[in-house]
Amino acid sequence: MARFIDDLRAPDTRIQKPWFVAEHLEAQWTAHTQKVFAILADRSIPVLLIDNVADYYYRASDQEYWDLGKDFPNLAPPYPMFWCEHKMPKLIHSKEKGDTDATAIGLVNGRVGVLVSAIPPSDVKGEGIPDTVKWILWCELFVDYGKRDVTGEATHGAFFYAIDAEGRLVDCPWMQTYSAPEWNDALKDLMIWFNPSLLAVSFLHCKNVRIDENHVPKPLAKKYHDRYGIEPTAYKTLVIEPLKAILKTEGGHGAGNSLPQAMHICRGHFRDYREGRGLFGKYHQLVWTPSVVRGTGKGKAAPPREIEVKV
Repeated sequence: MARFIDDLRAPDTRIQKPWFVAEHLEAQWTAHTQKVFAILADRSIPVLLIDNVADYYYRASDQEYWDLGKDFPNLAPPYPMFWCEHKMPKLIHSKEKGDTDATAIGLVNGRVGVLVSAIPPSDVKGEGIPDTVKWILWCELFVDYGKRDVTGEATHGAFFYAIDAEGRLVDCPWMQTYSAPEWNDALKDLMIWFNPSLLAVSFLHCKNVRIDENHVPKPLAKKYHDRYGIEPTAYKTLVIEPLKAILKTEGGHGAGNSLPQAMHICRGHFRDYREGRGLFGKYHQLVWTPSVVRGTGKGKAAPPREIEVKV
């Protein structure tokens, strides 16, 4: 199956202008979009498929409000430029608002893509950039709402995050859009679409998380090549070992169980051992820790526990 990025790169891709682009700024939006698609055409860009991370963000976790400074402990870019994509959620779970059927509000068979470029502050035009900033993350949002007649909407404007050498957010993020001024406040809500990708970046800095390389099966790759004349994109997935252990503990060998399903029974958090004594007085790193396991068979949650650190 071709990824969202493959569909965007395809010769017959059909991109829709976002609804908020002001008429007098349409030419600027078009020029910006052409620039972004020229970058996107670079097939050396690492592609991260983060369906399991998005599944955790929207469904396994009941957290409604996410703090960029606290909940994303390391946003240092893993690559100079990379792409993240995931399917839109079918269910959004929230402690404050309960469960929301995302398909009922129009999110049906959709996909989200985020292009991230890490830019040195010296290459950014602007004033007042703090000396502690090491990277400016330039993020572009692509949304496929599952419509048959278009591939998706792009781009929604440029969104920027200033990151220090420790991977922490410096000050508030900002955006450059092509909307009328009266829509600027409403467009700030677009920034939450980046959260699963930012969460994936934090996962990538954990010692107990690895990246697997994946390739499209040969029959599907051949079919795609015959149609478009190019090979479908290889992609990377995050493997979070504690969740695999939970599957084994909870009888996850049966049919239908998978790493994404494990996200439904695991609620966890990051532990930051980069400062002070470190983990076990030895390791200075981020660690992903599962804190609650649902469905133990006794109607009770398992107690919190540390995970094994593999070095």
